[in-house]
Amino acid sequence: MEIHFENWIRKQDISEESQMLFDDAVKCYRIGVYRAAFLMSYLGFMKAIRDRLLKSPKPHLIHEKEWPKILNDLREDKLWEEKVFTCIEEKEKEKRGGDGEKFPPISKIFLVSNDVIEDMPYWRRMRNTCAHAKDSLINHSNVEAFWGFLESHLAKFIVNGGKQALLEKIRKHFDSTQRKPSFDFSYLVDQIPQVVKVSEISGLLKEIYENVVSLNLNEERMHYSFWKNIAYSTDSRILDGFLDFISSDNNILAEFVEAFPDRLLLVVEKTELIRYFWKESLFKVVGNFNDNFWELSDILIKHKIIPEDEVVSFVKTLAGKIGSGTPVPNEQQIKVLRKHGFFQAISDAIFKTGSLNQTFGGYDNANRQSSKIIFYLKNEVLDLLIVKQLNKLFQTYTFGRFYEELHTYIQENPQFITEFNRIAKENGVELASFFISKEGEIKEI
Repeated sequence: MEIHFENWIRKQDISEESQMLFDDAVKCYRIGVYRAAFLMSYLGFMKAIRDRLLKSPKPHLIHEKEWPKILNDLREDKLWEEKVFTCIEEKEKEKRGGDGEKFPPISKIFLVSNDVIEDMPYWRRMRNTCAHAKDSLINHSNVEAFWGFLESHLAKFIVNGGKQALLEKIRKHFDSTQRKPSFDFSYLVDQIPQVVKVSEISGLLKEIYENVVSLNLNEERMHYSFWKNIAYSTDSRILDGFLDFISSDNNILAEFVEAFPDRLLLVVEKTELIRYFWKESLFKVVGNFNDNFWELSDILIKHKIIPEDEVVSFVKTLAGKIGSGTPVPNEQQIKVLRKHGFFQAISDAIFKTGSLNQTFGGYDNANRQSSKIIFYLKNEVLDLLIVKQLNKLFQTYTFGRFYEELHTYIQENPQFITEFNRIAKENGVELASFFISKEGEIKEI
């Protein structure tokens, strides 16, 4: 007969000694020896809890001098079971807030609710009934009830001082059903070096990221704020662990520098990782629709992270990323880009190639690249090439997205049409009607 509890308990993270006690409990249950089954189950549970205590760092609410004595008692054959029970039941004294509000006492050692703790005396009485042959009837339902208790709560007996305890605290902090949302994460972040070795901080952060707190910039500002506390920690142990963590994977690096661009400068010694970032991740993971795309690009160029002989090619790729609905570089970033041929690359791709005046597809090219062309006109001076290409286009081009956008731009910037007319006149270019102005105004459309 297959017993659900037997399969379940074998999947739990418990010691071999504890597992042997549960195996004995199941054997007794199968043959109807229910007192022994309950007693073995109870002892298996207590052994599992003892093992957690022995492996755990000191709980935060226990005094430094008290913890070694607790550990010694847990190692004593005659004392360990009683000590485990005492540890489970030990609570803080009742506290009061500044306004006199009472706060119920909590466990000093385990991150488990008071309701679970209050069940323990009942199970202990059942244990004594089984151990001392008392008259009370013990049958399969008593054993199964205790097994149900273990399935519901064994995982919750987390010592308030180790890695799992911190993970549980973080989960609870983000669980709005348990507490009011708060952007104060310092009490959680400060505990990171206390619960793992310095060399293990990176791994802990990865576990937090994968299982507890993601970095979803679109949905969770609290998640962003939590990671910001870590990314800008003044504790060198935490910051170093964070940098090791984000350097462990190309996509993780891209996601975190997308959120915190200046952190990219702290991992530039990771040559292969950084190269992959500016060659691939910046464009495929971060993307030009991201608000920090141009800041990251600016950091890469300004701090000479990209090899000198590859900067022109990189900037040429950037020039292709100006588009409809995408952020554009700010004034300071434009200055850096201009020095590296950014606008020349745009001009070459659109005007020098004559893409706007191709026999087939010229109108489509104009409409598709309308945002890029307007961006260029806003930031670069007119020259004869541009005047000729636009003038030729508008000799036959009478409607479309670019038509509307350029008309709006000219109305908002009348000096453009004045300069356009001047260059055309000086070079004998016969203007299309679209560009003919009277007293500095373009005709209405």
